[in-house]
Amino acid sequence: MITVGAVWLGGRVPLPLRWAAAVAATGVVAGLAGAALMGVLRLVQHLAYGLFDHGFGAAVVAADPARRVAAMAAGGLAVGLGWWALQRWTSPVREAEDVVGGPLGGRMRLRSTAADAVLQVVAVGAGASLGREGAPRQVGAAAGGWLAARCGLEAQAQRVLLACGAGAGLAAVYDVPLGGALFTLEVLLTTLAPVAVLSAVATSVIAAMVAWPFVGMGHVFTVSHLTSPTASLVVAAVVVGPLAAGVGLAFRALAGWARRLAPRGWRLPVATTLAFAVVGLVAVPLPQVLGNGRAPAELAFVGQLGLVTAVLLLVARPLATALCLGSGARGGLLTPAVALGALLGLLGAAAWSQLWPGAPASALAVVGAAAVLSVTQRAPLTATVLLLEFTGSATTLLVPVLAAVTTATATARLVGSRPSPTPP
Repeated sequence: MITVGAVWLGGRVPLPLRWAAAVAATGVVAGLAGAALMGVLRLVQHLAYGLFDHGFGAAVVAADPARRVAAMAAGGLAVGLGWWALQRWTSPVREAEDVVGGPLGGRMRLRSTAADAVLQVVAVGAGASLGREGAPRQVGAAAGGWLAARCGLEAQAQRVLLACGAGAGLAAVYDVPLGGALFTLEVLLTTLAPVAVLSAVATSVIAAMVAWPFVGMGHVFTVSHLTSPTASLVVAAVVVGPLAAGVGLAFRALAGWARRLAPRGWRLPVATTLAFAVVGLVAVPLPQVLGNGRAPAELAFVGQLGLVTAVLLLVARPLATALCLGSGARGGLLTPAVALGALLGLLGAAAWSQLWPGAPASALAVVGAAAVLSVTQRAPLTATVLLLEFTGSATTLLVPVLAAVTTATATARLVGSRPSPTPP
């Protein structure tokens, strides 16, 4: 048996066995943590907006407008006080990206990271326009690094397992094992070394399987009217790509700017309460502005979102996300980016149909979502696989999704590589 410090009765445990134990344990813990966090999310959503049988978006729409404002204000106060307490009595919570990209030996404190993750899902459950994936990613990463250290692995191996835990957390809550593994390899480790690939795939698969009894199996989104790609759809995808690059770059810059404004100390709970209440007021006429973005994306994918509403959400949702981040709230940007891309694709389909019919709006919404996500995450392969796993559209939309992601990524890199103007 393996004990703390990886000492075996009668001698040292061989390195391959210690590595395998750390990989398996990381996958299991990430899966259980993801399931537990999703349980907290559902509980908060139920307390905030009541019982719902048709999804969070339907519950928000059915809720009294005053309840939307009250739920957001109460949620903002609760998470603001929580983050203020973490700032006051614990060391700063570190992001997996910073630890993996920093010096060897960097750690994520498990307790403070777990507390931060709970606050993130409480914020999303109350209706903050932030992604829920940041919380399980962080807990999975902290657990992976901690388990690797307890198994006596060297610093580089601990870094790999920390990154694998982040990908496994993503895989667990969305049932996207391949997408979780690619996130580990493309975004965090930026390597295809065999050991890293095997570890990333194993941890993500294990985490997804462990979470199945709690979060379920199947696709995150339903997409209507999926047919074989037409020439019109492929060309439309090529055209949508550069537009998605603009939206993705703007959203990424807006989020980064907002995070730098986040207050500290007693101002933090005041700011979160006010900011969340303002978003709740916006939700009185526009309820789809609440939540991580899954609801408006789903409506776009099934063709049940009006064009006027789509235009309003394309403006209101990123501003709501920036307002939440600027108040000091923490959360992911994955699903908010998917929602923006879906809205862009839906509007693009309406315009494209006047030029060349044959590109279904639902299909172009998926294409737009993948393209925007590829730019915000700086990960074209991960974005492609995630949207195909989210929607189960690999056999029908692979070519147009790749076309849009390619042109979006190329445009973003072209814009990003331009030299800054020389000051006069």
